[in-house]
Amino acid sequence: MGQAKQRGQSYDMMKQRLLDRHDGPSKTVAATAINLFDRFILPRRFTGACYQVTMTLQKYFSERHSIITEAVVGYVNDGTDDIMISHGWLEYEGMKIDLGLHLVERPDIVKPGALLVLDEPLRPGLLNYTYHLGRPAASLLVVQRMLADPATAHVAHHKETEHQEMLARSRDTQLRDLYLAGAPVDSNFTTMTSVLS
Repeated sequence: MGQAKQRGQSYDMMKQRLLDRHDGPSKTVAATAINLFDRFILPRRFTGACYQVTMTLQKYFSERHSIITEAVVGYVNDGTDDIMISHGWLEYEGMKIDLGLHLVERPDIVKPGALLVLDEPLRPGLLNYTYHLGRPAASLLVVQRMLADPATAHVAHHKETEHQEMLARSRDTQLRDLYLAGAPVDSNFTTMTSVLS
């Protein structure tokens, strides 16, 4: 049996085990997240959209299932240095759903992490990321250096601004919905959630 087939079978078994352990709203959350990854993110190689995916799921769960989830905008760290990357993920009853770190646009720069659904790693990543709401002093020092360096200041400033904007959107449903309404037609809320019905 080839490695790709083995990985596929392992993934299928992990999904089924997860779904078998849950019922009610938590099973709905798990099944919906898996379907969004399998039917939209994976086939389209939809990358670089962790905030959009997170807020789309939050809105979908609230409007279609009356399930309350939390869109979290924080940071992840891959354990290799002090750099904290701004990132969005969903939480349901304290359990993480992260569909945006397993497929990455530039795996030579950002290594893939696990596909997490209700804290379960369904597909392994190359690195094990940790999740944070804030940044420690060492990470803030890296950001200060980047902002002070003319070669990196523009990118660092853009990332800092983007993080604050996404944080505000994650905390205000009107700002969230305006953000989602501005997505391209081929990846907007309606298109993305159409694969879930």
